[in-house]
Amino acid sequence: MANAERVQRLYDRVAARYDAAMRLRLLDELRSRLLASAHGDVLEIGVGTGATFAHYPQAVQSLTALDLSGGMLHEAHLKALSLPFPVHFVQHDVQTLPFGNARFDTVVSSLGLCGIPDPARLFAEVGRVLRPGGRLLALEHIRPPNPWLGRMADLIDPVFDQVVGCHPNRPTPELLRAAGFVVEMRERHLGGVLVTLEAFPGTDG
Repeated sequence: MANAERVQRLYDRVAARYDAAMRLRLLDELRSRLLASAHGDVLEIGVGTGATFAHYPQAVQSLTALDLSGGMLHEAHLKALSLPFPVHFVQHDVQTLPFGNARFDTVVSSLGLCGIPDPARLFAEVGRVLRPGGRLLALEHIRPPNPWLGRMADLIDPVFDQVVGCHPNRPTPELLRAAGFVVEMRERHLGGVLVTLEAFPGTDG
């Protein structure tokens, strides 16, 4: 798809300098607390350069690292060498997951859901590949809850999509609920724009 090819080219170009640009203490702290819940066979979608790898606990048995960008995966390979569990790298569109049903105990996304062209399609796939009792763990920036900032995010969204490959106005928790997930918000930072959450396939009612 054209949009996926554009995002792939964008991240291939920035892969070598991505870690330096995104090295923020807050992100590392949030990843560490969030990923403490990861266990069993884990799928990370939009793995990028592997910034999450150092935060996975011993309870992880295997990690499947999925990303659209070959450049980002190249950077992630080096980080995987010191991990105590096997890592399998897959370059593929993160919107359609090339795995069988009930394959994973945990699905992880770290700042990856904001760029998916069709979130409902991805969330259906996440529910499909999760085993019974499995969960999605996500660190994400979402549409600001402040009405004025929310409108600003709407205005700049087309520019962000073209330049950065993501959407600053995406209401990810609401989209997950609409896809049939039960969503538990864990932490909110930066005025509610940066959040961590757990989501479980099912319904609220």
